Amino acid sequence: MKEWHSDRVMELLKENLVLKESLQKRETFIRRTFGRYLTDEVLEELLNDSNGLRIGGERREVTILISDIRQSTELSEKMDPVSFFRMLNHYFEEMIEIINAWRGNILDFVGDSIVAVFGAPKPNELSARDATACAVAMQRRMKAVNEWNLSQEYPEISMGIGIHTGEAILGNIGSMTRAKYDMIGRNVNLASRIQGFTKAGQILVSDETLNAAGSLVVENEAGAMLVSPKGIQNDVRLHDIVGFGDKLL
Repeated sequence: MKEWHSDRVMELLKENLVLKESLQKRETFIRRTFGRYLTDEVLEELLNDSNGLRIGGERREVTILISDIRQSTELSEKMDPVSFFRMLNHYFEEMIEIINAWRGNILDFVGDSIVAVFGAPKPNELSARDATACAVAMQRRMKAVNEWNLSQEYPEISMGIGIHTGEAILGNIGSMTRAKYDMIGRNVNLASRIQGFTKAGQILVSDETLNAAGSLVVENEAGAMLVSPKGIQNDVRLHDIVGFGDKLL
């Protein structure tokens, strides 16, 4: 009886070891796969919450940041594909680092555009401040991006950034076999429209974002401009942001 008991204990220990190794491999896979796009705190939430990948949705106030490289279509036609994607991936690496540092989460890459949300999946009362500071840091980093481009004999690039704060529906969209964390709603469309009004090197934010971002945001002295975005019922006032604290563009 003792011998049988000892053998069973050994079997259970081996099974436990196999299970532990399997869980470690799973965690490593998740970190490698999503670690490039999500902040550490969100990754920990996904790993520790058994409901982290549940299909569903919720309404929440967030700040949406959308960036876009100017004249990227022309660049892609002039450059060979390998060089163009190498240049693009280097740009993405630099931008992802900054977005993660300011607690933003990248939801999608649409061509050369970056769609990021601040305040989800984890709530953040300072989402407007963080997104605006992030945008300033992103534009400031473009100098280093273009220095690298020139060193590789690539052309200089520029981007515009639009930011808006408002309610959106967020959650995992898809099925149990393939899902994506995403957001939808009028305010997501408005953020995209705001980005469309930006010029190269510019950051435009809505009234809602400026009012919630705090006193450290530096606005262009020329003041706000009124625009009529396509698909939006009312005119929208946009603010040209030129700095955050002592960090100026």
